[in-house]
Amino acid sequence: MRRFFVLSIATTLLGGCSCQGTSGQSSSSIDAGPASSQQVSPPQAVQPPPAPPREPTAFEKASQLHAQGRLSGESGNFEQALVFFQQAHELAPEWPLPVYDTGLTYILMGDIPKALGFYEQVDKMAPEGFSDTKRVIECLRREKAGRVPKGTFRKFIDAMRSKDQESFEKKLEELTRTAPNFYPAWRELISYGKDLDEQDRRLAKALALKPDAESKGELLIYKSTLLRRRGKEEEARKLLQSLVEDPQSTKNTVIRAKEALTFTLPP
Repeated sequence: MRRFFVLSIATTLLGGCSCQGTSGQSSSSIDAGPASSQQVSPPQAVQPPPAPPREPTAFEKASQLHAQGRLSGESGNFEQALVFFQQAHELAPEWPLPVYDTGLTYILMGDIPKALGFYEQVDKMAPEGFSDTKRVIECLRREKAGRVPKGTFRKFIDAMRSKDQESFEKKLEELTRTAPNFYPAWRELISYGKDLDEQDRRLAKALALKPDAESKGELLIYKSTLLRRRGKEEEARKLLQSLVEDPQSTKNTVIRAKEALTFTLPP
């Protein structure tokens, strides 16, 4: 509420005294005389009437419900989370995030077919890509088809939530043993290679597993970085330029490749 501050000023009108006093009248008697004064009341602040509370928009209500859904999911109450996400989606049907988190919740519940359906719905809502939806879809399709062991993507999520680097790396290495065809684990492990040769091998392994287009672009951009570290600047630039010009490159790949072309490795 807006506040109005009023500066109160008390104005006192004192009786003036003549510098030339009248005969027989002492200055003390003048000082002792009654003072003529007038107290002026301060003006009162005019308070505007309180504005009526604004009704939240449908999107604001959806955001609140979505936040409640996430809190429920974080506490393990997946069924309640699904209810909140559905209510949020009904209020904001063009907003992909509640649908995305519905799919994620089904992954955590171990229901890959349902999770895949919701991620495919997100992909239709945002054809250019929304977060890592396209990667998740490809991984879930492979898991559903039995190309990687059941529960692999759930374990990958657990790994990505690791609080320390050592735990993260160990979980990823375990995934490459139990699910050697799961390319996201290889992709995440590249930078943990002890030298350029090991990083090259891990990158080549991830590419050989035919990742989704978005991941492929990221891997090739990373390859250009490894080439630069080996002093092969011209080869790296040719690779990046080919990604920019390739009609099969995703929008994000083109943007990142252009950014990489302007990047110069520090000496």
